[in-house]
This record gives sequence, C-alpha cells and structure tokens, in this order.
Amino acid sequence: MCGIFGFVAANPLPAELVVDALRTLEYRGYDSWGIAYAFQRDRTTTLVVDKRAGRIPAASPAYGSTTIALGHTRWATHGGVTDENAHPHVDCTGTLAIVHNGIIENYRVLREMLERKGHRFRSGTDSEVFAHLLEEILTTSRSIEPNGFELESGHLLVQAVRQAFAHVRGLNAFIVLHLPSQQLVAVKSTSPLVIGIGPRGVFVSSDAVALVGHAQRVHYVSDEEIVLLRQDGPLFFDRCTGTPSLPRWEPLTLRPADTSLGGYPHYLIKEIHEQPRVIERIIRNRLDGARQLADLIRQSYGTFLVGCGTAGYAALCGSYLFSRIARRHVNAVIASEFKYQEHFLTDRSLVIALTQSGETVDVIEAVQAAKRRGARVAALVNVTGSTVDRLADFTVPLSAGPEQSVLSTKAYTAKLAVLLLAAHILNGSEHVGVDVLWRAVDGMEQALAPQTLDRIRAVADRLVDAEHCYVIGRGLSYPTALEAALKIKEVTYIHAEGFAGGELKHGVIALIEEGSPCIVVSPLDETRADILSGAMEVRSRGAWVVGISPEPDDAFHVHIPIADVGDASPLVAIVPAQLLAYELAIRRGLDPDKPRNLAKSVTVK
Repeated sequence: MCGIFGFVAANPLPAELVVDALRTLEYRGYDSWGIAYAFQRDRTTTLVVDKRAGRIPAASPAYGSTTIALGHTRWATHGGVTDENAHPHVDCTGTLAIVHNGIIENYRVLREMLERKGHRFRSGTDSEVFAHLLEEILTTSRSIEPNGFELESGHLLVQAVRQAFAHVRGLNAFIVLHLPSQQLVAVKSTSPLVIGIGPRGVFVSSDAVALVGHAQRVHYVSDEEIVLLRQDGPLFFDRCTGTPSLPRWEPLTLRPADTSLGGYPHYLIKEIHEQPRVIERIIRNRLDGARQLADLIRQSYGTFLVGCGTAGYAALCGSYLFSRIARRHVNAVIASEFKYQEHFLTDRSLVIALTQSGETVDVIEAVQAAKRRGARVAALVNVTGSTVDRLADFTVPLSAGPEQSVLSTKAYTAKLAVLLLAAHILNGSEHVGVDVLWRAVDGMEQALAPQTLDRIRAVADRLVDAEHCYVIGRGLSYPTALEAALKIKEVTYIHAEGFAGGELKHGVIALIEEGSPCIVVSPLDETRADILSGAMEVRSRGAWVVGISPEPDDAFHVHIPIADVGDASPLVAIVPAQLLAYELAIRRGLDPDKPRNLAKSVTVK
C-alpha cells in the first residue's frame, strides 16, 4: 500500500522531484515519508537520507541536484509511526538504501540471523531486514568474486538482489539504491511496479500516475522480472534465471490534467463531479466490452462477481441487476472470502474481478484461485497494465481516469454502468440499457446541481456532531445503502451502518433513539412501499429521516430529490451520499482525500 519512487539520470535532476512524486503517491500511505539520494562534493559521493513521520510538507525541503534518488511514503504495518521507522532504510555501510511496499512475513527469523552476524538495526520495521540481507549477500559475493567490473556493470548487484528476494516471504516490492555503482534495482512479487523512460532519465514507481511529466513510455514489471536502472537505460532480467529479457513498452497515456485538482479544493469532490463524463465514456467506448462480457456470462456455468469494499458493493449490486434485468443468477462474493468458497469452481465457471487499482491483494488471490481451478477470469479494472489486468483472460477497462482520493467514487459508478449494460445485452435489450444510462448521466448532473447541494449541506450541518448514522434500502438499493454508509464512515469517522430495510424489525431497530439520523434510499420501484413503511417505523421511534428519492414522502424530515432513472437508480442515488460524506468531512475539519488508517491500494493482507 506504500508509495515508492526512484530515478536514475545521466544529468543531475532536482532531488525535490522525488518529493513531488511522493505527493502524487501519498494516497497510498501518509504516515511518514522519506528520500535518499547521492550527493557529490569535492569528488566524494555520499548517501543523504532525510525521512520524517507525518505528512509530506507543502513546501519541499531544498536538497540540491543528483543523478540517482529514491523515496517512499508509508502506510505503517510493522513498527510505529516514527522518524526511525520511516523509509528509506540503509545498511550498516551507508552505501545501500531500500524502499519497500509489502510485508516480509519471515522478517523475524531473518533479523535474528543478521543480528547474530553483527548487523545493527535502527528501526522496528520488517523492511530494514532487506537492506542488511542484501549487504550480507554482497559482502559474501565480493569475497568470492572480487571483480569490480561485475558490480559496476550491475550483474553482481542484480544477482545479489535476486538472492535476497528469494529469501523473503510475502508479497513485496523493493527499489534498491547502490551508491558505489550509482544504480537502482527494482523487483516485485504481486505488489505493483512500473518503469518509465523519458528524455531526462529512467524512473520507477508503484503507480504510473507519479510518472506523468517524466516518462513517455512505460513497462509494467511482472513477477518474473528484475530490473536494473542505469544512466544509459534499464536492463531487464528473468528473476529466476537471471537471463536477459525484453520489456513491453507502451505509451503513457496519462496527462498532467488527469492528476491535477483542476480548480477543485480536493480530489474527492473533483472525482464526484467527474462521474457523468465517466458514464458517457462507458456508453461511447465500452459497448463492445460489455457485449463480450455478456457472451462470457452466457457461456459460463456459474458466474461470480468478486470485489472488496466499494468494489464488493458494486458486485452485490451487479447480482441484483443480472437477476432483475437478465433473469440470470450471478453470485457476488467478497474477494477476501472467495478462497474459502473456491472449491465448487470448474473449467466452466467465470469469475469477474472488480477493482479500481487492479492491485488489491485479496482480489488478486481470488483471481489466482480461480485460475488454478481452470475457471475463466474477466475483470472490470481502472488501471491498464495492473496485476489483475494482466492475469485476466478478458478485461473491460473502466477508463475512469486516476482516482487520487482514497475513497472510490467514479470507478464505482463505472463498474455499475458496465454491469448494467452487460445485463441488458444478455436480456437482448441493449438499446434500453444505453437509454437508461443516458438518463443516468442527466440524473447525476441534477444531483450535482447547486440546489441539490444546498439541501445536502443543510443535512451536513445537522449531522456534523452525530455519533451514529443509519442507511436503509431494499432490493437494488440495498447495496447503495451499504456503499453510502461506507462513504460516510470512511471519511467522517461517524459510525455509519447500511441495512436491508426488511431487517429493521429483526434487531436493527433497537439502535434507533430520539434524533438518530437515518438515510432512506427510495427509488420509484417495487421496493418503495416497503421501504417507506420502514422509514415511518424508525421515524415513529424518534429517528431523523433523510429521504433520497425522486418524490417526497411524509416519512421524510428532509427530502433530497433525485431523478427517476429506473434500473440505473444506484448510479444516481449514490451521488448525494458521496456529497454528504464530503461535506461532513469538511465540517469536521478532516482531510477528505486522506482519511486516517486507510490507503487507496490495499496491497497487503
């Protein structure tokens, strides 16, 4: 989940470039940050390390220029949030620096072994083990093969990193800086890494967004590769055999405007407002993908939608859409639980992975479990070249653009749009699906209009000091209730829960007391009478009821109007909940882009 970045250049670049890249990657973790770079003075080159707990400051420290540097922004797993535990970590000699994303599962055993050999540890992290392990291997290698050329050329360095990486267990990505040879080495297992080349040098990052403005072409590193970054360019090797390999370069299609705030105060509100355009792109550019997805579902015997968090709720919503539109049973399974239910998969099964980043470890494990059993794998993924994209037999790119707020918004509605189209195509009513999505685009625009926002802000003023909030929905709106509650709790830290409206009388209503905020999602479908009945029941017990609905009702204290868009109601109904979460975060003095304890891409278990 951490963000890592590095570069090697023939001509010196500002070391502050790394800090700027880390700001772009800070959504991956913001407990601490750090940088290491080569500094030359009077023909002497030293390794400068600056690392600090807390967020990256708005103004970068002045470092000077360098031809090699790396940096890290941390989501803490092992060891507290301290300056000492921040990355980069260095070896005993001060000539090796590493940054790490992942967890070294066997770090205790390795650390004890290295301490017995005299290595001195300065942190409580698992990550520092890799720096000392690599130092130990290089020291032994040089005593056996004291060939300076081998180290300077990078061959011995690559061999040592390969050997060190083979000793660690878990899903990990490392960038290693070797000061004497002025080279970087990048290696990974599942955790993402991407190499970029541009006119000013060679770059490596855990996410392509940090390469915008630096690289023109990129290569997504596979688990079978290890990469040596030198001033004259990158060299690629097979991680197992060490033999040279060839990269697969592709253009970096992201542009600076894709990663800028564009006049908005935060990425979250920017990305909420981008959703109508995202759905437009789905309609115009992803019909063929939805058709192919529908064909795969038609041919399968057992289809499973898997995702985590927001993607998991999109999967659940998809199961309702396929049932009501295509009369097709499609299972929705939380990805982190899927491996415990994989036993019924066959070579006729289809697993559809839903993920924004394409790097969510639980989704990757679900995909790998499916492939082991011979099932076909499709993916709805927002990041082309990501691990899930590469593992899948077929991918529908969401093309939502970068999501830099930790909360997922536009990728969620993009997934729903593709699933709705596929359901209608299965039903032979593609034109109806296209039409209802165009209506949803208009409905989302209405939900973002100033008059609707005024009502949402008034609700936020009322709820700003609330400790609890409940959201109810039925049928197609039940996943919307779950997602709405997730958005509120993620970014406001208010205890919010989503429930199926019919479950109120089975225990949930005991939570309602005088003044309890309760949000009711009530489209004009077959669930309306029942959900309004539930709304009146909680109101009669003192709840303060907010209705998200095309029409008002006596059960609502406050009505937030939305368009009536039929089966596309989940795309429209979620927008007021997203806006409410944002407005609440602002009123509570919280950062809506970087909520505590969370990171965008969950790459550790």
